Amino acid sequence: MIELCKVTAAYQEQSILENCSLQVSSGEHIALMGASGVGKTTFLKLIAGILPPISGTVHVSAERISYLFQEPRLLPWLTAAENVNLVLSDSEKTIDEAHHWLEVVGLAGAMGKYPDALSGGMRQRVSLARALAYGGDLFLMDEPMAALDDTLISQLLSLLHQYTQGKTMIFVTHSLEQAKIISDKIYLIKNKTLELL
Repeated sequence: MIELCKVTAAYQEQSILENCSLQVSSGEHIALMGASGVGKTTFLKLIAGILPPISGTVHVSAERISYLFQEPRLLPWLTAAENVNLVLSDSEKTIDEAHHWLEVVGLAGAMGKYPDALSGGMRQRVSLARALAYGGDLFLMDEPMAALDDTLISQLLSLLHQYTQGKTMIFVTHSLEQAKIISDKIYLIKNKTLELL
């Protein structure tokens, strides 16, 4: 599914990752940890094809990638339901399915609200609903629980685990507890390379 071989990557001409190799099997859940600024987001961008490596190779066999960014990235002129519906058909035919995914993440009462009327945590949950609605065979999750309280985190980790069974996932987090719950393996980015915990 994912194979990185001796990959080096940079951000704004500064080396972030050096000589990193990783293999992720189809259906495997990997957690990625590390201090702020060490390259976790860069790593996801390499896998998604957003950022090319300076050297080494990145091979990803996924046909559809569902990418949840750190920031919600919602369109402000669309309601919560319309933002989710964008990744479906963006028509009235699939609005009920968009409603379903918002219900799944506990936002049944916010379907008609615009992003500026939602809290940061609610916007993040709309983004999670959108990622789940899009589906795909590879999920890239960049700190999806960062803006949420502990009770919600527990519920949403359970949901995420349920809905990504059989799918491959890279889950970036600062929380070892979250990493243990959601992943099969945990990697730490340290000194510009990957270490298996």
